[in-house]
Amino acid sequence: MRAALASPNGVVRNALPCSALLLAGCLNYHKVADGKAPGDMLGTFQVEGSLEASTCGAGALGSPSSWGFEIKLTRFENDIYWLNGQEALVGDIASDGRSFSIVTDVENKISDPGRGKKGCIVMRHDDAEGKLSASGTDVKSFDGKLSYGYDTLTGSDCSDWIGTEGAVETLPCSLSYALAGERSADK
Repeated sequence: MRAALASPNGVVRNALPCSALLLAGCLNYHKVADGKAPGDMLGTFQVEGSLEASTCGAGALGSPSSWGFEIKLTRFENDIYWLNGQEALVGDIASDGRSFSIVTDVENKISDPGRGKKGCIVMRHDDAEGKLSASGTDVKSFDGKLSYGYDTLTGSDCSDWIGTEGAVETLPCSLSYALAGERSADK
């Protein structure tokens, strides 16, 4: 299980469970560490996201209609690395040298099991797909899509959480954002 790519911020009721769904593994996603970046640096990018679709409900999990964050991207051969300030998430670069995809999964505990209750664990599946402006290291921008899929982990029961303020209206559900990233700093 790996950390998340990035998530929109939002203030919601039931802050601990909902913020865990949005930010698990990417706390401080605005901070990009200079640590050990694998491969060749493509640059630091300011990314803007716009909500395209949601089956989770309006404002579910604090999801805004637009949001921004900063990341670093590096590449090594056919791998792309999305540096979110916590770790380097690895994805694939297609044979065209520009198209990329990065997939991560995060388990989020909403409630513990109790008397006669199974507890609620939600699996979040992140899928980023995009296209770099160049196939080499002189990448000025990229466009893409970032989708979040949410579903109840097998064996858990989230019926008490679904439909509450700040949660989701149904599971499974998904959120999709269009992304536009512009290089904001020298490589």
